[in-house]
Amino acid sequence: MSKGKIIVAMSGGVDSAVTAGLLMEEGYEVIGVNLRTWEYEAPACDTTKKSCCSPEDIRDARDVGLSLNIPFYVIKMEKLFQEKVIDRFVNDYKEGKTPNPCVECNTFVKFGALFEKAQALGIDKIATGHYANVVEIDGRYAISNAQDMNKNQAYYLYGLSQENLKNTVFPLGGMTKPEVREIARRMGLPVAEKAESQEICFIPENDYRKFLAKKNIDFTPGVFKLQDGQVIGEHSGKENFTIGQRKGLGIAWKAPLYVISIQDDGTVVLAEERQTFVESFIVEDLNLQAWAPVLKAESSECRVQVRYRSRPIKAKVVRNENFIQVFPLEEVKGVAPGQSAVFYPNGSDYLLAGGIIRKGSVATYEKSDLSILENSELGVSVLP
Repeated sequence: MSKGKIIVAMSGGVDSAVTAGLLMEEGYEVIGVNLRTWEYEAPACDTTKKSCCSPEDIRDARDVGLSLNIPFYVIKMEKLFQEKVIDRFVNDYKEGKTPNPCVECNTFVKFGALFEKAQALGIDKIATGHYANVVEIDGRYAISNAQDMNKNQAYYLYGLSQENLKNTVFPLGGMTKPEVREIARRMGLPVAEKAESQEICFIPENDYRKFLAKKNIDFTPGVFKLQDGQVIGEHSGKENFTIGQRKGLGIAWKAPLYVISIQDDGTVVLAEERQTFVESFIVEDLNLQAWAPVLKAESSECRVQVRYRSRPIKAKVVRNENFIQVFPLEEVKGVAPGQSAVFYPNGSDYLLAGGIIRKGSVATYEKSDLSILENSELGVSVLP
């Protein structure tokens, strides 16, 4: 008995291929769609090393469609991808931020635009090969962690709307990667052994600096300074650096130095490791998932994750209508403006909310001061 039509976003990789196959076995009428987001310059990506939305990947997705005997279409989304992902990526580096293009792509392209196209065709459901789950908490929908924490992609999916979450299926949320590959072999899918994607899809050489240069970005030269204002060197462009960076600075010092601030005038502030731990920061551009949209300020304790591969740490937070101020209760460093932060409740693995770390909001302190912060009582006052 058919469960109805569902659109599966097919990248050409094994995860989305198995997603399509599993949904067919469950009784869905599957329609495969590849989202064409980027025109590649020669030389083309080496798809033996990674998948990168190249012409080879489109052909792989088509071959999977033929193997499963399902309809398959390519949808052009270059214009939207340019506006929402690439332009923001470039502008963030110009402004001294560290962008997170996968979040923007998921929010506006893979789910936002694709879901709109599905609705226009009278199809309510979409599915992807992301490793994540959807749960309902007190009448609101939220992303929750996948079983395979090595592949868990909840961090990248905080931007999904309630309508997206209600109508999106993640068949791989309860599986491990080896299990997915075994299913692909059982189904005889042509991408069963295909290597995984590792890099940003529109930077096939994995060199964002070279990409920015091709975009004719004017790099802003400046100086390296310590926190006390001492100038210890010069550099050719602030766009070459990201918060938390240690390698490739070209600075000889008595101890390893880390980037802790990138200023508009080109100044890059460096510090030793003990000075990189963060006292507080602000997260804006919020999307609330399990958190109800209450406008009044409220203080609570939860866990916050500030990078994809980082462990969520305990924190006290003050939530306002437009932003959340975070006071970490554990050591955390390398908090980069422009990157995303997501919030989990203590003891649970679903998302309360997520947003973008605000530039200029990060305050650092010395490691020895952590005990003072842990024992302090925080009120509901917030930074401007």
